[in-house]
Amino acid sequence: MYQIAISDLDGTLLGPDHQVSNETKAVVKQWKQSGKKFVIATGRHYIEAKQIQDTLGEPIPLITSNGARVHDQDGNIVLQQNLPQDIATAICEMDFDPAVQVNLFTDQQWYANFSLQALMGMSIDSNFMCKEVDLKTLDQSNTIKIFFWGERDKLNQIYNRLNDAFSDRVNLTFSLDKCLEVMEAKTNKGMAVDAVLNSMGFTAEQGIAFGDGMNDVEMLRKIGTPILMANSQKDLLNSLPNAEVTKSSKEHGVAVKLAAILGQA
Repeated sequence: MYQIAISDLDGTLLGPDHQVSNETKAVVKQWKQSGKKFVIATGRHYIEAKQIQDTLGEPIPLITSNGARVHDQDGNIVLQQNLPQDIATAICEMDFDPAVQVNLFTDQQWYANFSLQALMGMSIDSNFMCKEVDLKTLDQSNTIKIFFWGERDKLNQIYNRLNDAFSDRVNLTFSLDKCLEVMEAKTNKGMAVDAVLNSMGFTAEQGIAFGDGMNDVEMLRKIGTPILMANSQKDLLNSLPNAEVTKSSKEHGVAVKLAAILGQA
């Protein structure tokens, strides 16, 4: 039987309002009270994931920035991997379509070339907002990840450009159709899940994981039981055609599946 559940946030654990529903909070609480572990795995920054952790009650392990950071339940760093400085600097010095927002995470800040209301509206922590700067002026030595927000056709062009420039030195993935993320080559949620499982003494077969985007694919392939959301990206559904599909995030799909497992215990 499952001992650990790992969930993405946006489009998965969070509803369309970017919050955890009361229904989901109740089931996650029951899951933890039964002696099982719960872990968040998100592309969001640690500061924002910590806010979600707080709404769920007691501390839990956090995988953030698509696996570039892993913290245990006490807030200690288990794993960290930055984007190589030369790559971060090169990207910051590139010119892109002016309609595309370019974002950069460090451990303490979220920087962007301009503010975008649609993205600001997704913020979980009102104290953690993007700071408008000329990215070329930043010290890029502590870059966790860079991500682009814009129309998919423009992001596809950026994907091809960065893939040609940096090849196997970066991991390029679409967490949303409008969001292209750039991490160090080996950085992904699957690698981070390995670190969490090892640190907690679980096997992949003892785990279940939930996701909806292509930044979840390595995690879902790594875990014993992958569960896709009904609202998942088509590319993810095509990548894991045999995976079970639960209800959408709007319909509290994570809670529905976890409650069913608890009912069978």
